[in-house]
Amino acid sequence: MLTFLKTINLSPILVGVLLLSGRAKAQSPSIFDLISYQDIIKINLSFDLSSLQENRRDKNAYPGWLQFTNQTGEQQRWQVDMSLRGRFRRQRCQEMPPLTIDFSKKALAKAGLAPFDDMKLVTYCMADDQAAREALIREYITYKLYNQLTEMSFRVQLVKMTIKDTRTGKKTTQMAFLIEDTAQLRARIGAEKMEDFRVRNKIQFQPHALRMTTLFQYMIGNQDWGLTISKNVKYLMRADQVIVVPYDFDFSVLVGASYAMPQEVLEKPLAYGRAYLGFQEDPEDLRVIFNELLRKRKALMEVIRKCKFLKASSKKEMEAYINFFFEHSTDLKFARTL
Repeated sequence: MLTFLKTINLSPILVGVLLLSGRAKAQSPSIFDLISYQDIIKINLSFDLSSLQENRRDKNAYPGWLQFTNQTGEQQRWQVDMSLRGRFRRQRCQEMPPLTIDFSKKALAKAGLAPFDDMKLVTYCMADDQAAREALIREYITYKLYNQLTEMSFRVQLVKMTIKDTRTGKKTTQMAFLIEDTAQLRARIGAEKMEDFRVRNKIQFQPHALRMTTLFQYMIGNQDWGLTISKNVKYLMRADQVIVVPYDFDFSVLVGASYAMPQEVLEKPLAYGRAYLGFQEDPEDLRVIFNELLRKRKALMEVIRKCKFLKASSKKEMEAYINFFFEHSTDLKFARTL
């Protein structure tokens, strides 16, 4: 991979202090921070999209370029490697499959940026542009909802993306969102990488993160995850405890992607889709987390209402589904069901 073309001038706003493990530590901004400075950012990507789409089963990286304008108005042009990610969406997405954007650590260091060198790119997964756009934004909002509840969550950035296929010259423009590097999440919360893919014993988990993840997944109607097999959750290690962080919410009722939900589910979302998939809990222990969510109820609704990229009907559906959770889950007896 080639290096970044020029040294950039970083905005003083970006050169901040992150709180890691309760202590203030100076931390260089990342490439994700550089892109994340307003609600939506325009980016341009150019690479051999045709080859990537023709070889959906391989793990090949395709060199390309990413361009955007930073907060100070400077044009950024980075050489990157593009590769496919995921399983279901990689094979089933009719349009753009989900991608990973990899940067050169050497180039990042030369530019004075932190060494967090990859970002996940979530794209449309359906041929119906309107339905695909709504599902994508609803999933983006779901990440933002979890951001409201805990710092132990992946940050996301909405983008308007133009992709140029370097083989055909064809350009495609759509909305997408970026997910921060897992290494940056670990740095933000003072956690370490964990190699295990299975954690069976409840006592190994950090209790608050465990219950927050479980109750959030219940709230959004997501059954496409596995706590003990790291399915659509990341394991991080801090203070000898496993912190679990959820991701990939497209199969939740709150997102309602048509490729993930049968039509009868989409027509009756309020009471459907919630199944408690966590460990058996004393309802009073889970009530502590429920009360945290309840205190954030207004903030959660504001995240949905203030999103100017989502249709009014989608906003109403998302609000109604979450409100149903708050109004019909107060006894928390489902925590004893397993």
